[in-house]
Amino acid sequence: MKKATVLTLLLLGITVSLTAQPGFGAGVKGGVNLATQVTTGSGEGVAVRSLIGFNAGVYGNVFILDFLAIQPELLVSSRGSDWDDPYYNVKDMLMYIDLPLLVRYQPVKYVNIHAGPQFGMLLSAKQQDDDTGEISDIKDWYNSLDMGVAFGAEANLPFRINLTVRYVIGLVSATNDVEYIEPWRNNFLQVSLGYRLIGDK
Repeated sequence: MKKATVLTLLLLGITVSLTAQPGFGAGVKGGVNLATQVTTGSGEGVAVRSLIGFNAGVYGNVFILDFLAIQPELLVSSRGSDWDDPYYNVKDMLMYIDLPLLVRYQPVKYVNIHAGPQFGMLLSAKQQDDDTGEISDIKDWYNSLDMGVAFGAEANLPFRINLTVRYVIGLVSATNDVEYIEPWRNNFLQVSLGYRLIGDK
């Protein structure tokens, strides 16, 4: 009984705390990723072209102050690279579930800048041979978890639309030593449009 009372009071306190904030909101978003992979090992001389992919998911924000908010997101996001090498002409096509946890600074209503860590869980990894078109599963070549830092800017447009431009820098190796000698990190540019379902920021 005491545990139930404490839990009830805790949930009530969280609810009151959230509703007492200067504002909170939520929405959906989706857009385009321009991804590549980089290494500081001997493979940095290999030509790696960018790979076009997508992102889609939901976001929420809780304003601690009128100009400062915490914004978590949950996204399905593609990345990878297009290896342009005479002996290795393939595309690595990766799919992740991403959880960015962003601090959002909004000095004016229509613009914000944001930054924070991003955690990714690998859903799939495929490799396409550009010469033959053959696609193979390479999930064993990649680590199941990815981590990076995200930073960007967002414009609040009319009709509850947001335009976000963000860059994510990989902090850990996406690859393991099953196939790749050097560690390769995921970097990608993300452009997305969002629609605010709740809130006006």
